[in-house]
Amino acid sequence: MNQGRQYNLESCVVSLVQAMDAQQRGADRVELCVRLETEGMTPDIELVASLCDHLTIPIRVMIRATTDGYEADRQALLEMMREIDSLKHLPLDGFVFGVIKNNRVDREAMITLLQQAYPYHVTFHKAIDTSTHIADDIEWLNQFAQVDTILTSGNAIKAIDGVRQIRDMKSLFKGHTMAAGKITAEVLPSIHEQLQLQWYHGRSIL
Repeated sequence: MNQGRQYNLESCVVSLVQAMDAQQRGADRVELCVRLETEGMTPDIELVASLCDHLTIPIRVMIRATTDGYEADRQALLEMMREIDSLKHLPLDGFVFGVIKNNRVDREAMITLLQQAYPYHVTFHKAIDTSTHIADDIEWLNQFAQVDTILTSGNAIKAIDGVRQIRDMKSLFKGHTMAAGKITAEVLPSIHEQLQLQWYHGRSIL
C-alpha cells in the first residue's frame, strides 16, 4: 500500500513493459496474463520469468487453459496443473484461477488445483460472478485460507454498477474481495467511498 493511499492497486498486465510501467506508477501488485480478448490466458514461462527478474512488487499469474468460459474438462485441468507446476519454482506471490461447472464453483477441480498450487496464495478470478449460488460458493471457498482473494465486478461490466453485489460478497468472504470492472483512476475514489475495500484491480487503474 503506497503512502497516502488507503487501499492497494493490482494492475492487469500482459507484457514486461506494462509491468514495469505499472510498478513505476505505484502498483502494489501485478496480475500477469495474455490474450485479454478471451478474459485472460496463462502466459508463457519466459514472460513470467522476465517479470520476476525485473520487478520488486508481487506478481500473480493467471492460470487458464480455455478461451471460452470457465469450465475445465479433464484435458484443460491437466494443462492447468502442468502450467502451475512449470511456474512454481519462480518467486511469485501467487496464482489466479477459477473453475465453474454447471454454473457453480467446480469444487473437485478447485481442490485439485489448490493442491497443485500449494503453498502459493490464490485469487479466485471473475468466474465467481457466473455462479448462480454465489453465497454458497463463497462459503465453500472460505474453508481454504490459500484462497485469500476473490476478484469480482459484482456481475456487472463496470464495478460502479455492481457495487451492491460486491458489498454483499465482501460481507461473506473471509479474505480480500477485490473489485474490478472498468476501474480507472478517475472513478476509483467514488468506488472506494462506497466499498471501502483493501484491493482494486484494473487495466487502466493507474
